[in-house]
Amino acid sequence: MNETNPNNISLPNQLVWLADAPLFIDEDQVARFYDAVVRPERTQGTTTLEVTREKADKIGAKFGVEAIVALTSLASLLTSVFAFIKPEIKGSAGGEYQHDRSTKDSSKVELHPIVTPQRQLVQLTLHYLINNPDRLFFVDNPSAAEWRDSQNISMVPRELVFLDLPGEEEKQRVDQPAMKIIPMAAEFENGKLVPLYNQLTKENGELPPKYPEKPDETGLPLRERRKAYWQWFDSSYRVIHALEIVEKASSENGRIRWIDYRLPINNEGDTLHLHIAPAGKYDTGVFAYNFIKRGYKHGLRLVGTLKSEPDMNVLAIYEK
Repeated sequence: MNETNPNNISLPNQLVWLADAPLFIDEDQVARFYDAVVRPERTQGTTTLEVTREKADKIGAKFGVEAIVALTSLASLLTSVFAFIKPEIKGSAGGEYQHDRSTKDSSKVELHPIVTPQRQLVQLTLHYLINNPDRLFFVDNPSAAEWRDSQNISMVPRELVFLDLPGEEEKQRVDQPAMKIIPMAAEFENGKLVPLYNQLTKENGELPPKYPEKPDETGLPLRERRKAYWQWFDSSYRVIHALEIVEKASSENGRIRWIDYRLPINNEGDTLHLHIAPAGKYDTGVFAYNFIKRGYKHGLRLVGTLKSEPDMNVLAIYEK
């Protein structure tokens, strides 16, 4: 390991998440997104990803290391975490890294096929890392602006975001608000669509305010009024109440087809919309107790693609 990784660099922690069994993974969406972005030529046989020197420059910048380190170490590092990856290093004579752009040094990563959503998500992530590193975002501070900038969101391929959310136990250490997952609405196996947000109340029974749909006589910008609206849910949040609302709706209507949440990402009223589509394949506890209650206490790790608002299509959820 040290021979091919002389600078002892390591993979970002977020990539190592993928070696864990997810609490939830959207099999259908991962497969469709994998097919659209990676565009595999065949379903059987190996797939090879090549890290050229130009790509190594970008990967090195993302890892904060020299391109030569990224070029010679990446395949070895990936192999140490994901056993189905076979590394192959090709370099100039003597194994030296030449800065002459005409030299065809490269590092290749060979992926062996097993068609599971977990494997496809790993390969999709590696495709982004090697071919579109500027569209891969590792976010441990959700209030940061770059990853949710509207111009970044509008580009293709879609951002692939690894979002590390702190729990109550971490909030003092990372100086961020604890995660409050606000259930918004869900569709159930009986076909019924149930609003959930309007059942959230303060301890004194106060109901949520009306959502600002258009400008009013106050003259306040609509965006600011909507941020104030979400701050009401943030300040009134009761984690047990939130999970009980999801459990009750599911007990009355069956398994969840899709469910949406709002996640406050700072103290100013900015939120991230989360869309999760389990298609009735998961127990309610995944999206009530485990996601809302345990997530609030211990934190969560989300992998997803980003769209306008911002809104995340959640591909996978990992527990801490």
